[in-house]
Amino acid sequence: MRTIGKAAASAAFAVAIGSAAHAQDNVTIGAASVGGTYYVWAGGLANVLSQAGMDANVEVTGGPLHNIQLVDAGEMQLGLSTAAPAYEGFNGIEWADGEEYDNIRAVLPMFPSFFTWWSLETSGIESFQDLDGKVVAMGPTGGTPDTYGRVVYDQTGVTPSRMVNAGFSDIVNLLRDGQIDAAFTTAGLPHPAVAENESTDPINLITLPPEISRAFIEEYPYFGTGIVPAGTYEAVTEDQETLTVWNFVITNADMPEDTVYEIVKAVFENQDAMIEAHPASRYVQLENIGELTIPLHPGALRYYEEQGVEIPDRLRGDGSGS
Repeated sequence: MRTIGKAAASAAFAVAIGSAAHAQDNVTIGAASVGGTYYVWAGGLANVLSQAGMDANVEVTGGPLHNIQLVDAGEMQLGLSTAAPAYEGFNGIEWADGEEYDNIRAVLPMFPSFFTWWSLETSGIESFQDLDGKVVAMGPTGGTPDTYGRVVYDQTGVTPSRMVNAGFSDIVNLLRDGQIDAAFTTAGLPHPAVAENESTDPINLITLPPEISRAFIEEYPYFGTGIVPAGTYEAVTEDQETLTVWNFVITNADMPEDTVYEIVKAVFENQDAMIEAHPASRYVQLENIGELTIPLHPGALRYYEEQGVEIPDRLRGDGSGS
């Protein structure tokens, strides 16, 4: 990300969105690649906001890290992010490498992402260890799967012979054509690309062994574990535990308070529509506010306080808002 002109970009953003808030709010939502859960979920969000009178649209991006950079710079009103890169970016650690993306604020919880790999049944790849020496697709460059999947490989010594970066709609065809051996994602369930592959070919759904998840969480405590329920895909005949990380919507600190309040209100009052767009939206619950890892925007904070939600001190602070 550019390290100059940050304050100027933020000020311009505040003026632009502030003027729009007096009429019809223009909201661009940074998602990820076409074919992934983020893109589908963002489409549902855009529809809900459009029904609420906003001019909302979805933009294809490189995923969470890219969205953090765009939102921080004031180039996008909303972005979808996972908890880990948002926390690291806000604090300037790990991938952020000293650059603090401290203009981002949390808006609302989305869903947990589940670390899952999939392969065609004919490949013989049935376990995490089987990925050693194989060609594995990692999603778009800089996305959550690409960023944290590589950390998992480093920690475990499981080393693919080659890692391929591509959008998930392309990964479906790469797997079908035998150009890759397996693919990896961190996403809400079910993932559209996994379901699409399984619609034509039997697959194996691979999760991370519990002992590896535990070791990972010891070093990165903003991750957790969860269950891929039996029946999520035809290949999942019994519950499978794996590593998880939460996702949430972010905005710029200078986004008008009333606009963010109306965004949060629209989502919680239209959850059925969100679930219809993607079933992972069932996790958009007030009880999951504690999964957020950066301070709340004042507009979101106001809505949650009105609903009687107990807000942790770490989510308060200088949320700005205009």
